[in-house]
Amino acid sequence: MIKVEEHGGVTVFGGRVSMLGLGSLKIFVFLYRGSLIDAGPGRLHRELAPLLKPRQIERVLLTHFHEDHSGNAAWLQREKGVPVLVSPQALDLCGKDARLPLYRRFFWGKRPGFDPRPLGDAVECDGGRLKVIATPGHSHDHVCFLDSERGCLFTGDLFVTPRTRIIMRHESVPEIIGSIRRLLKEDFNTLYCAHAGVVENGHGMMAAKLRHLEELRERVLELHRRGMSAKEIDRKIFGKPQALERISSGEWSSRHIVTSIIREGIGD
Repeated sequence: MIKVEEHGGVTVFGGRVSMLGLGSLKIFVFLYRGSLIDAGPGRLHRELAPLLKPRQIERVLLTHFHEDHSGNAAWLQREKGVPVLVSPQALDLCGKDARLPLYRRFFWGKRPGFDPRPLGDAVECDGGRLKVIATPGHSHDHVCFLDSERGCLFTGDLFVTPRTRIIMRHESVPEIIGSIRRLLKEDFNTLYCAHAGVVENGHGMMAAKLRHLEELRERVLELHRRGMSAKEIDRKIFGKPQALERISSGEWSSRHIVTSIIREGIGD
């Protein structure tokens, strides 16, 4: 069941997706000043559609192309007749049906292609302005949306948890560190995260995540300098592999944290 709440002028739609033997994962989409930020996974379409259908939605803004954020974009574009805006780097990916591994189709559902438009530096919406901030690392096209006037930041998958323990193969911890540093130069308080929901003291929580990742990076590099392999470092820091690594055939793994840090070295 999807719960709908109001928070600081933001309508918060929160649901859960069960993930085999992994429990469930929270999913949030946000409606703010006529902008629907992320579209949620197709697997939640039956629950989301009747809640979104009567709402005044003028545009859909995607933080990135992943199917749990874009799964309902094609339906929204067709049903509401509104533009769906994405990073210019994701236009080609979003224009065609997503080709997904079996486990992701099961978790999130299919993601049909749609006709995306490119985001610029900002989005003007209902008397307000959302600044578009490039925040790559989780994906190459990831962006966050900031209303500096009201101090709210929509973070997609950049935050999720202050203590990262597993990432996807293509992710880059050094890039995520750079993206968080860039964000922390901005003035905001509340985070609206696609998986953690409403996060108060958002600036402080994002700073805590940065400290964790920086400390993790230094530890990985120190162990690497001592001659330990990525496999050995992974086992020493994170212990036994998590169930998601097995289910995803290694697309998700704590070892990707280690290899991304080693690959990109000690430079900032």
